[in-house]
Amino acid sequence: MKHILIIGGGPGGYVGAIRASQLGAKVTLVEKRELGGTCLNRGCIPTKALYKNAEVVKSLKEMEKYGVKISDYSIDFDEIQKRKEGVVNQLRTGIEKLMKDYGITVLNGTASFKNDKVVSVTLNDGQSMDLEADHIIIATGSDTFVPSVPGIESEGVITSDDLLEIDRIPKSMVIAGGGVIGLEMGSIFNTLGTDITIVSNRLLKRSDGDIVKRLPSIVKKTGIKFLAKSHLKEVEKKADGKLLVRTEGEKGEN
Repeated sequence: MKHILIIGGGPGGYVGAIRASQLGAKVTLVEKRELGGTCLNRGCIPTKALYKNAEVVKSLKEMEKYGVKISDYSIDFDEIQKRKEGVVNQLRTGIEKLMKDYGITVLNGTASFKNDKVVSVTLNDGQSMDLEADHIIIATGSDTFVPSVPGIESEGVITSDDLLEIDRIPKSMVIAGGGVIGLEMGSIFNTLGTDITIVSNRLLKRSDGDIVKRLPSIVKKTGIKFLAKSHLKEVEKKADGKLLVRTEGEKGEN
């Protein structure tokens, strides 16, 4: 029986593990965090759960257009976060059950290569072991990117991962980057009441050209401020605890 070792338990890793088991291989999967990877735990699934909440809030704001009058409503962000975590946990539990059902050994730890057939695994509890496999699949996925600008380490500067775990709706937020993640998170929190400013060269620059041309005007109609053809230059922590964000574009510094 072939032994296949998979490093990474995201959509590539756990799906590959299941298929390898179905084909008769002995499978070991190493994952240092939660099964499901970025998509399930810090990406697609939690953001879509938050997006649904924002969609409901948007509908409430527009109810009078449909002849429905609501005198008042409030947003319970704790409940929004609990719902998001519930969705993520349910799906993660499903993946864990699949691993057991297919007889896949899951090791919670970090893997490193000793040679082309042997991997050293340091478990999260501090133990270590060497594993030899016929084939090794690397499915380590993605990580957050933090730009190298002065002041980026200041308290209050967070990544998209941190934003998913935030315990309150911020009054204001500057988002560096107008890609899929920046625009999606900006749209969600803008709907929930946060004053959003996006700093980017352009929005969704890798998307279809016609979409890219029309996006800025659509985004501005929602109340999101967009500093086009700009990039983050510096972050300064002020005496009152607030962050001063300096940007630079074709017209100079902002």
